[in-house]
Amino acid sequence: MASVTSSTVSWPELTMVELSVIIPTYNRAERLQRCLAALVRQSCPAASFEVVVVIDGSTDDTGAMLDQMRTPYTLRVVRQENQGQHIARNLGATVACGRYLLFLDDDIRADPRLIEEHLRLHRMRTRAVGIGQMTLEIPPDCEGFIRFYAEGWREHYEALNGGTRSPTWTDCYGGNVSVGREEFLEVGGFAADIRRSHDLEFGYRLEKAGLLLVYLEAAVGAQDERKDFRALAKDFETAGAAWVRLCERHPPMLPQLLGGFRRGSRKEVLLRRMLLGLKVSPRTLHDVGAKILHLDRARWWYGFLRHYCYWRGVKRQADAETWRRLTKQGTVILLYHAVGAAHERPGRYIVPAARLRRQMACLKWGGYQVVALEEYLACRREFRLLPPRTVVVTFDDGYLDNRTHALPILQRFGIGTTVFLVTEAVGGTNTWAERSELCNRALLAWSDVQQLEKTGVRFGSHSRTHASLTGVPVESARRELEGSRRELEARLSRPVRTLAYPSGEHNDVISRLAADAGFEGCCGTRPGLNTMTTPLHQLRRTEVYGTDSLVDFAHKLVRGVARVPTRERLRRRFAARHRSAEGRS
Repeated sequence: MASVTSSTVSWPELTMVELSVIIPTYNRAERLQRCLAALVRQSCPAASFEVVVVIDGSTDDTGAMLDQMRTPYTLRVVRQENQGQHIARNLGATVACGRYLLFLDDDIRADPRLIEEHLRLHRMRTRAVGIGQMTLEIPPDCEGFIRFYAEGWREHYEALNGGTRSPTWTDCYGGNVSVGREEFLEVGGFAADIRRSHDLEFGYRLEKAGLLLVYLEAAVGAQDERKDFRALAKDFETAGAAWVRLCERHPPMLPQLLGGFRRGSRKEVLLRRMLLGLKVSPRTLHDVGAKILHLDRARWWYGFLRHYCYWRGVKRQADAETWRRLTKQGTVILLYHAVGAAHERPGRYIVPAARLRRQMACLKWGGYQVVALEEYLACRREFRLLPPRTVVVTFDDGYLDNRTHALPILQRFGIGTTVFLVTEAVGGTNTWAERSELCNRALLAWSDVQQLEKTGVRFGSHSRTHASLTGVPVESARRELEGSRRELEARLSRPVRTLAYPSGEHNDVISRLAADAGFEGCCGTRPGLNTMTTPLHQLRRTEVYGTDSLVDFAHKLVRGVARVPTRERLRRRFAARHRSAEGRS
């Protein structure tokens, strides 16, 4: 049940209002009073906007304070039983008279230009979302974690101010965001069944509906932040749990919200995993860190603690299998070239057949799930979580030995693969690697390709001539990509959507050309693990050398990179310490 009260203004005057400021509030009369006082000092005429305050079941003196307040702008008050901020915002939008809706939190002190900037945007652009800048005001004697939080907040908005970061739906905080009334109704307002992070979910739907997200640097709102560590840590944990539910509803949110478990160093990830397994409370970690860490490490510790709280909430909300898949190491895409016969010496690009057999056996015995590259791409496109220990096997260039030596081994272990072909060289020999052990090595013919297709081997493009795509004119690179794809599709009578950059050479321009040419997944040669946030047109691949031992191979499976010998690792560590000591001196 809701009730509405209003200052004595006739309906025709209310219909002249351009913008409605909607402020939900719950038991924060003092802060709300400062918020409303700041709106008195707005640079735009008071007649151009109204303020709708929605009292969400407050039990303090909020109602009495509002009854006594007199403002130059129209102030209307709506009362509802306590149902949450999201329901209060929807109710305020329902009774609002403005053509545009500006959502403001009750602890925000608006800069005099805030409403003017939002109005200017909507007068100039249709179907736009205004995202105002928000600063934090914290007590001068607050603890270190709160200061760290405020510093991160400031850096976030500095990136938006400087143009190094563009606004997305993740910036649509309900404390300072505006949208047209028609667009608000078009997307259905705030979700009634999402309490936490309902503003981000709303922003996501607005962006998907085609609205332009515009950052308004001059529309500044200062938030009065008074939370201590316990309250802030609980907020982070609650957000983590809420993000699991958001991703269940909108799977494309997955990379942005839940794709960062492995962010940070390997030691940091291992520490986070261990502490989450032990169910250590954030308060304990905070107190222990405050006692044993030096000031120069405090920032790292507070950052770790913030992410720990988020993932604690995720683990609490997610089921066991989802948690395993969210926190898995990442997917390794293995890169092979040629497979040597018994009499051939191993080299960087030539893996002896016996060694390949042991490596494939290692995959099966180690419980790895080998999927085709096309299946991996399908999971990524559909935002399905891959199981742990997922591996993709690929071969570059398309040598004849891929059929004669590699195929029997792959079939024996039930392993599928993707072979990338240089289309103009099919049926010939390698003529692009003059100083390599692969020079003049025989390549598959089209009859071999068609035979391998029947066995389940998939084929992708490796360009037309194996040209360096970054070293030729853009038009030549486009012809290399588009021509190879057309040739493959004509020969195979099926769509071809995968590409391996010749020699792994690519940049942002080449990646865009590949996407324009119709390729959905492109592999380079940069080693590492592929996660939910790895761009599909810049996939990492780990090259397997013919000289790799089984230990080297196992290390690449786990880490996605080559093993560094102990002596070299110690040398690098000593050099890093020496540089650090010189810096301090």
